[in-house]
Amino acid sequence: MFSVQDLVVKYDAYTDEQVFEVYTSIDTYSNEAKEALNIVIAKRGGLEKLIESEKERNARSKEIERIKLEVTRLSTPDTDDSFLKKIVTSNILSNEEVDEIVDNTLKLASREKEDKEIKPRTVWGSIIGGGVASLVGGSLWGLQLIYSKKVFVILLIGLVLLCYGIIKFSTKQSNKNVVVVITTIVSVLMAIIIGQFIYEIVGYQK
Repeated sequence: MFSVQDLVVKYDAYTDEQVFEVYTSIDTYSNEAKEALNIVIAKRGGLEKLIESEKERNARSKEIERIKLEVTRLSTPDTDDSFLKKIVTSNILSNEEVDEIVDNTLKLASREKEDKEIKPRTVWGSIIGGGVASLVGGSLWGLQLIYSKKVFVILLIGLVLLCYGIIKFSTKQSNKNVVVVITTIVSVLMAIIIGQFIYEIVGYQK
């Protein structure tokens, strides 16, 4: 059982946001925790100041999301970064913060666009990665059939993740790319066929 002083030390290390989260569910806490929280809140300027800080954080979070959506809506391949920084403004965030959000949003959009593109690397990486995934996954699938003689759902999930991981490594692209998704599905099916083939050759002899 923690003492009030122990809990004061613990809550003192919390951010204002974490303290507010505790406050919103304080009814489920012990009397010692309530007392300790009241002490910490008083040290930070009182409940009204804590609530005001939480409102400001929420307002900033909403403003950041609004700016991200606005940049995404306005940006095109030909849009100049400096133009967006001029027309996207905020009454809550500083100009430097807005510029940083614009830059980060554009970088993220560019990475996502590149991730979805079908390039020579995508095709060759999928072919090579899919082949390796099928062989490795098929070998492991065959082994689990030989030793367990059962198909476990969790191992099937593991097979999917294994094939996807190998193909993602080969292509440097994610499941947002249609070729990666299709190759993953094909490699999983091939791995199951190869595993079954291994089981029929080796498993029946055990």
